[in-house]
Amino acid sequence: MSLAQQALDKAEGIDGYRAACAASPLNAEARAEHIYAPSFLGKDELKKLYLSIYDVPLLKSVDVIVLDSSADNGYPHTRANSLVCMPKSSIISVNSHALTETLCHEAIHIHQRQYPDLWSSACSKDGWTPVSLSDIPSDFVSRCRLNPDTFYRQRFWAWQTHYVPMPLFIREDYPTLEGVQIKWMDMRNKALFPDPPPSFVKRYGDNPPQPEHPFELLAVEYAAANLNSDALLRTKLQSL
Repeated sequence: MSLAQQALDKAEGIDGYRAACAASPLNAEARAEHIYAPSFLGKDELKKLYLSIYDVPLLKSVDVIVLDSSADNGYPHTRANSLVCMPKSSIISVNSHALTETLCHEAIHIHQRQYPDLWSSACSKDGWTPVSLSDIPSDFVSRCRLNPDTFYRQRFWAWQTHYVPMPLFIREDYPTLEGVQIKWMDMRNKALFPDPPPSFVKRYGDNPPQPEHPFELLAVEYAAANLNSDALLRTKLQSL
């Protein structure tokens, strides 16, 4: 067994992400054709990856493994406790600058795993309130795409107390990981709305990437600002 596969097996024993996907009919079907296994890079692509890793100080004590291009639809992600998973396609299909920003984004997710209280406090200061899983209708929960970067601790948050973004599969008869629409559940009546509240748009813009969770929104924002070290992140989070 390869070291990469051992790392995946160890992560699964901690976070149970793949088991959670298998236990969810829609999430399992959406991943049915994906190969979630280690892969390899050619010499040039490997050099490109190493150089980008070197440019992100947060990755100094983090393991980065390459997966099959189809793994999780080619989406880079993290696993417990400090494992960055990069599908091969996410490395070879982008330039070095974009790769470095993606690695910074994933490194920020590792930082969130390592310091959850710090990040939860920052989310609260930024306008978010944690929501218990039991407060979300089970039908909605079953239709949500699982995200390995956010499902392990606090899956749902409400913006300005009431508005919960939910990554719902568009088609339940043919779910795909890219076939997801963010809808907003009002905690007061459990109704779903297609558009975010105006206050969210004012804070994050009209169409921010990955608006399903504050950890994603902040990772996008901070990676774009090149907050690539523990010191830079702590300074930013403590300024909120």
